[in-house]
Amino acid sequence: MMRHIRLGALVVAVLAGGCFPPQQPAQEPSGSAIPEESKAMVRQGDEMVLAAQKQMDEEIDKNQAEIEKAMKAAVGQEASFAGGPMPMPASQAIKEVRAAKIELSISPVLDAQGKPVANQFMQLEDSYSKRAQEIGPKMASKKATQAEIKFLQDGVQHVQKINDLKAQVRLATTPAMNAGWMVTTGSMTTMTTVAGMIRSRRQMEMQWTDQDYEMVRQLMERQSRREAVAALSMALMATYQAVVNHGADPSLIDDVAKAGIEAIPLQGQASLEDAKTYVDHFAQNVEASQKTYEEQMRKTFGDQEYEAKYKAQLDGMFAQAASATKALSATELMAQTNEKYKADLEKCARGEALPPDTMVGPAKCKEAKASANPDGSLSPDVLQRLTGGSANAAQESSSGGLMGLLGSIPGVAQVKLALEGVAALKNGDASKVLQLASDLVPVPGVRSALQTASQAVDAVKSAGKTK
Repeated sequence: MMRHIRLGALVVAVLAGGCFPPQQPAQEPSGSAIPEESKAMVRQGDEMVLAAQKQMDEEIDKNQAEIEKAMKAAVGQEASFAGGPMPMPASQAIKEVRAAKIELSISPVLDAQGKPVANQFMQLEDSYSKRAQEIGPKMASKKATQAEIKFLQDGVQHVQKINDLKAQVRLATTPAMNAGWMVTTGSMTTMTTVAGMIRSRRQMEMQWTDQDYEMVRQLMERQSRREAVAALSMALMATYQAVVNHGADPSLIDDVAKAGIEAIPLQGQASLEDAKTYVDHFAQNVEASQKTYEEQMRKTFGDQEYEAKYKAQLDGMFAQAASATKALSATELMAQTNEKYKADLEKCARGEALPPDTMVGPAKCKEAKASANPDGSLSPDVLQRLTGGSANAAQESSSGGLMGLLGSIPGVAQVKLALEGVAALKNGDASKVLQLASDLVPVPGVRSALQTASQAVDAVKSAGKTK
């Protein structure tokens, strides 16, 4: 399930509309209406949210540990399960199994109806085990032929290798198929958290500081780390697919796994300038970002599953983010209230009925009517005297359209890469997964290894080689 964290803005009396007396609105201030102490409280609240989100580091650590274990098992450096034997490197085991004329394949795990199970998990299958299951009953009834008996006897020496290979692939499957969610939920968490910061700063009339941008940078750095873990996860599974299903050189497994092991612990990358760009372009791109998320998730999960499970929550989260940049500040609220107050005074001057929510009292309404011009209007000077403020409310407007480039918000392009990668894994397109993963991972050495692996798989496919 997609998860996110909501950032609650601190609300002071002026934003709740409680600072105005019943018969006269406050004067428009020349500066901010919010005390510095209240602004400090907002930043303290942001820091608390970020501190709580550091729990996500534990989840990223767990995801990293899973793929690290899978990579070490792939090269024979770690047992596939606690207390288990040290496996042969997957590359060597595949070579020996192939030499024994045993066919291997990686395919989705199917349920009783023949449909892929949840999360589209993959498994390694082998021709020896399938044939052994067919011969087993014959052996029990002593009806097996000598050829069948010899087949079983010859293959026994490879059973352990096959079982180890299945465990090695199984370790790679879970982190790979969860990679899309890892990137997507992280990006959405970053977006909703920053949206809360933008909203509170507009409401509280706060200027963005380097301290604020540093908090955003930390969020983006954490997201970058998720992307690196997701890239390695998809890449290892894709390499298994390339070798097993497409007949690529088994040494590719060693190359990808070793490059990943050397890069761990993975570090995220984000600068203060990245954070400023994220915030500055937030409003212009949130709508376009939603379109990108929706289009890619529909491609990954299908229209029916997307509509049933994800659309409502995704729409709600993007609506929340979009509203952040439109939040009214205290000054704007006071200006809005003053304008309504003046409009009601003018109704009094014309002898019209006041709405139930008016803040104009009977005495003030009577004074407005007595001060009206012959045509029932109020002069600017009279309005100023009656309101105790400026006759002309300050009007603020903002301009600017869609930036046009989805990449202006870090995270959108990465989500697309991750979801496309998972979809390509399901389709068995190993070379595409490796290329997408190389675009996603920020570690140069790993990126180079994945690009090389992708090129090698393409070469095998172009040459029409088989296992």
